[in-house]
Amino acid sequence: MNQQQLRDLIHRTGVLRPGHYLRASGRHCNFYVQCAHLFENAGNAQEVCGMIAAHFKQENVQLVLSAAVGGMLPGYEVSRQLGVRNVYAERRDGVLTLRRGFTFAPGTRVLIVEDMVSTGRSVRELIEIVRALSGVVVGVSCILDVSDGKVAFEYPFYPLCSEKVEMYSESACPLCRLNKPFDNV
Repeated sequence: MNQQQLRDLIHRTGVLRPGHYLRASGRHCNFYVQCAHLFENAGNAQEVCGMIAAHFKQENVQLVLSAAVGGMLPGYEVSRQLGVRNVYAERRDGVLTLRRGFTFAPGTRVLIVEDMVSTGRSVRELIEIVRALSGVVVGVSCILDVSDGKVAFEYPFYPLCSEKVEMYSESACPLCRLNKPFDNV
């Protein structure tokens, strides 16, 4: 699958929906982003996540780590294709934490996989989890980068697709100034 085919698939499956949306962070945006729609069709999931798995195949990945909830499906599918363990972190008191008995040994080579990256906050928290357990981050990947190229990590970053999604504070939101109500999701 090439970039244009992936972009077409993202739009066709409703991953990006234009409108006026309120994000969990409190910021407003002009697109609703829901990568889970790619996973309604197992063939799409296999093909899209296969691009990530192929990119990191030579990195001797031993574990895929993602964040609940959005990263769980792509993380699982990438780990399945690489034939390695998959674990995920969950928020507890606002901080991503390994729970459910998930852990890994020092020196484990970890690939961080997310559905989308906007600010990079979750990925940075996942990196800190790997560091705290003395693991080795081999790279970071996501299906969709909506940061407009503003997010960088100290590890190789491989987003499959980048799309510009405008994010605003409530006071700076042009959609609010136009009195456009929030769209339902």
